[in-house]
Amino acid sequence: MSREDEELRLRKLHQYNLLDTPKDDAFDRITRLVSALLDVPIAAITLVDRDRQWFKSEQGLGIEETPRSQSFCAHTMTGHGPMVIKDASADRRFVDNPLVTGHPGIRFYAGVPLRAADGTPLGALCAIDSSPRDIEPHQLKLLADLANLTMEQFELRLLASLDGLTGAMRRSSFMATAARDMVLAAQKGSPLSCLMIDADNFKSLNDQFGHAVGDEALVAIAKAINDQLRRGDSLGRLGGEEFCVSLPGAELSGALAVAERMRAAIAAIRLQTDTGEVGITASFGAATLVSSDSSPSDLIHRADVALYEAKNSGRNRVAA
Repeated sequence: MSREDEELRLRKLHQYNLLDTPKDDAFDRITRLVSALLDVPIAAITLVDRDRQWFKSEQGLGIEETPRSQSFCAHTMTGHGPMVIKDASADRRFVDNPLVTGHPGIRFYAGVPLRAADGTPLGALCAIDSSPRDIEPHQLKLLADLANLTMEQFELRLLASLDGLTGAMRRSSFMATAARDMVLAAQKGSPLSCLMIDADNFKSLNDQFGHAVGDEALVAIAKAINDQLRRGDSLGRLGGEEFCVSLPGAELSGALAVAERMRAAIAAIRLQTDTGEVGITASFGAATLVSSDSSPSDLIHRADVALYEAKNSGRNRVAA
């Protein structure tokens, strides 16, 4: 996996907001089933982060994470199907692995990748034994079925973090993603820009044509914005007709160019009403990360100030 693909994988993983979250019985039930159905002392739902594997649920391990360099599941998630190791002490990839030579003394391992709907690998569901053994085909099928159930639970939680009307992230989820974007930008010394977007005269649109047309406008605006985003960019609906975009790796000049494309796309929207077609526009404010920013709120505030400059300058324009 290339460095760029790994960065995109990590962003996708972080969008689920599962890392370092409390125990959840929905996932503990799955690992208990794996342990019982496959008759193994250890089962785990593993999420592979940048430098660690973190267990959303585990049975028989008694730890929350291990270094990624020791992770069997990191191998599993990049494969095209289940990975089965009958005796890790006889496998050159793992013979010197501390999880084999020390606690928990892994010998048998069976894992199925956990992949997002777009195919992005997130981790694995695995079954582990301290004695060498094999696995029956029907048991491997059960493990795959339980991996699918795990991903269904992940997706349900992701959907709960999205705005039901526009599909953009809800405010809390977006702010968590923006915070991680800031951390990564600081670690890598790379730029990060932000766009604040507000539909122009939205209250008048609602008052004149009704909330159904207003909702249609918001959906169309979100689509116009999304159509201009790259993999790795994030869109959040902060409230009402206000949206925010996080643009990792983008300098201010690049963010302004993206905003202008979005502005033009929104201005081209035509909504059908009882009295004919009606157009909509939006105003944009852009800002880029500076060393004094201590939280996403600092960056968003400066983009918001620029947004109001765009509004005060006549609307349907971009400001920074």
